[in-house]
Amino acid sequence: MPLPEELQGSSWTRQTARNMLPLLVWCAKNGVPITYGQLDIELQRRQLGHHVNVVVYGHPAGAIGDALLATEQEIGERIPPLNSLVINAKTGIPGSGCDYYLKHYLAETVLDKPTAEQRKAMALDTMEEVWRYQGWDELLERYGMRPIQGNIPSLTRAPRKNNAPSKGGWSNEPESEEHRLLKEWVALNPKILKSKIPFREGKQELLYASADKVDVMFEHDEGCIAVEVKSIRSNNQDLERGIYQCVKYQALLRAELKARGQIPNGTSVLVTENELPQNLIELADLFGIRVIVAVRTRA
Repeated sequence: MPLPEELQGSSWTRQTARNMLPLLVWCAKNGVPITYGQLDIELQRRQLGHHVNVVVYGHPAGAIGDALLATEQEIGERIPPLNSLVINAKTGIPGSGCDYYLKHYLAETVLDKPTAEQRKAMALDTMEEVWRYQGWDELLERYGMRPIQGNIPSLTRAPRKNNAPSKGGWSNEPESEEHRLLKEWVALNPKILKSKIPFREGKQELLYASADKVDVMFEHDEGCIAVEVKSIRSNNQDLERGIYQCVKYQALLRAELKARGQIPNGTSVLVTENELPQNLIELADLFGIRVIVAVRTRA
């Protein structure tokens, strides 16, 4: 099939968009975003362009977004905006030029004037959709393009140490007094979250639609935070389970917000009274789970 009109032509914007698209498909298939600076470096490394002021990459990124919208109309299938993977290094999300494509894709949940936190949630949710989409190879083939050869060095992580998840099962023991007290203290102290959202007292043991229960949930019209609590009694295996629980609770929270037609500004946090060992710090970082070490006065 011929290229969409939005990618045709000899202008710098159109040529760069054609060179960028296979790189962004690699990012989509590998579950990573790419900053404007990394994009500039990679295009030069592959001899596909010369150094430019990175802000101008918004133009070819927009051309890619327009091309996908045209293809979407042609085939009658929703395609998440691949250009949303081009992000600002400081904010971790695409620039404001991508807002049009975010709003098009998330039409049912878009607000006229989202807050900065809500806009970030919209961008992250869209990026997740890009990573989940299975049709990128078919899209390249449709456009007469080939996948890139090799990797993108600046985005390729060094091999991780073998840190296979522990699967020792769940404890059947009743809730400890230490856990109950920490849970109550967290619910009464939303300030420990250091959130810009003005949360009030949290709700304990809130039930998800999946029948899972989260220790503490902080809710607000601008967003929600699910908190998994691990007391002084938790060993490293229990802390590891807590990290994986946060991954689950965050996904469930975002799913429920989407089901309600709200912007999925939902995150999870692990609050623990114990410092995490280095391997668990790395694990939490890998999944993007924030860890807060609670310091409270005991009676």
